[in-house]
Amino acid sequence: MRQSFHKDNRIVPLGIMLLTCIFFVYHFAWVRGSLDGLRMTAAPNTFVESSHLDSDVTPNHAGEGLDEPVHNVNISPDSSTKPPVTSSSPSHSLQSPNGLTTDDVVLMFKTGATVLWKRVPIHMATTFASHRINSNNILLYSDYPETIGKWGFIDVLSNSSEQVRKSASFQLYLQQEDYESRQNYAELSNVPGDGNGPIGGWKLDKYKFLPMFQHAGRNKPNAKWYIFMEDDSYIFLPNLLRHLDKFNHKDPWYLGSLAWKHGDYFAHGGSGIALSRGAWEKSFGKDSRIVQKFEKFTEEHGCGDHILGHVLQEYGVPFGETTGDDRFRYGFNSEPHWSTWYERSNWCKPVYSWHHTHGKDVARYYEIEQSWDFEKAPLRYRDIYEALVAPYLRPRAEWWDNGSSQYEIESGVAAGAEPPSSVKSTETWRSAWMSVDACEAACIAWADCVQWASYDDRCKMDSRVSLGSGIPEGDYRRQTSLPWVSGWLPRRIENWSC
Repeated sequence: MRQSFHKDNRIVPLGIMLLTCIFFVYHFAWVRGSLDGLRMTAAPNTFVESSHLDSDVTPNHAGEGLDEPVHNVNISPDSSTKPPVTSSSPSHSLQSPNGLTTDDVVLMFKTGATVLWKRVPIHMATTFASHRINSNNILLYSDYPETIGKWGFIDVLSNSSEQVRKSASFQLYLQQEDYESRQNYAELSNVPGDGNGPIGGWKLDKYKFLPMFQHAGRNKPNAKWYIFMEDDSYIFLPNLLRHLDKFNHKDPWYLGSLAWKHGDYFAHGGSGIALSRGAWEKSFGKDSRIVQKFEKFTEEHGCGDHILGHVLQEYGVPFGETTGDDRFRYGFNSEPHWSTWYERSNWCKPVYSWHHTHGKDVARYYEIEQSWDFEKAPLRYRDIYEALVAPYLRPRAEWWDNGSSQYEIESGVAAGAEPPSSVKSTETWRSAWMSVDACEAACIAWADCVQWASYDDRCKMDSRVSLGSGIPEGDYRRQTSLPWVSGWLPRRIENWSC
């Protein structure tokens, strides 16, 4: 007699297995088809440029090969070097009053493997915003190939010669692969697995400058200007475009903040550098072996921005706005807004950059830039002061050092301290070190004084404004230092005008 299906214990498991197999086969085919559909939809929205450091060279270097081997060691295909990707999202270019736009410039952004994950992400939403500059006009340089979303970072040291690789300063570069292969994070995000990465990342920076500018000029030959910035900097592109528009890009211009080392005037890298196409053609464009030719000089010196300045000078491209300018000019700043001096001489001048910025600073600068009407006027030091400095000023702040330094009255030398001509009471001036109140009184007695700082047996005063920073409650420095007390006279600053 035939048994019912559900009563045959041997048939039931077999039936369940068959139904399960049919279900999984059908489900896999359906999911795979859906994913393929998604890929087909997403593919047209992305475009990846050639990833090789020296690919797509200009006609001046067509057919030239590198004399040194390429040393790219990638753990997986995902870690390969890729330049920025152009998305289909709309982008716009900023424009100066006379017509120079961000489409006419290349933004060269330098970072390093030991700081990339801490410093770069904030720039993704600010510096690299598509309404500021098209992604095709951005080149991201590092010492290790990384990818964040659509952005690829070029390992600018991958073609370094064997001689350079033997240098003690270059060993960090060779160690980075080991850190990566051992699942080590150089982020310091207070989560398991954190680390500093290889020690001495700053030593690699000097090797980057010449290859970066060589690469940028070769791969972007139609650019009028090459604007360089560090990962801890911010550049106000609308202001800088307005400034660069005053110069003919076909002439050899090399602009930035004045620095001096080993007898060379050069543009300080952290403050930002602007190099015209004419300057590139006169140097890198004439000599395809600049990097190799100055290997020894690079090894013997410590700062990449100085090395770049020295090389440009060798090829007849001097620093400055008057071709050989040894004068400091405001605009490019080597410090952030809170440690920079605001004074009558820069009050009405435009700001081009800040350096040593934190992520929060970058976000603030970006917000100010976005809210500013550059068609009416440039963003000036005065405007930064009013937005980011003035709100923190107060008559007196404890545990705060505002950096006053123009005059210092200390107990040991107070008896011979000569006051400025506007101070009527010499006794008031020489007694400034005795107390916080006495320090404030001396500042008030000096007509040009706008801030003061008292510490132990000394009083410091200044006719310039600097915010400085305070020590918060609970900070260990309050246990290892005597208290600083700072004060400002903001009403005197209100009299400054443009």
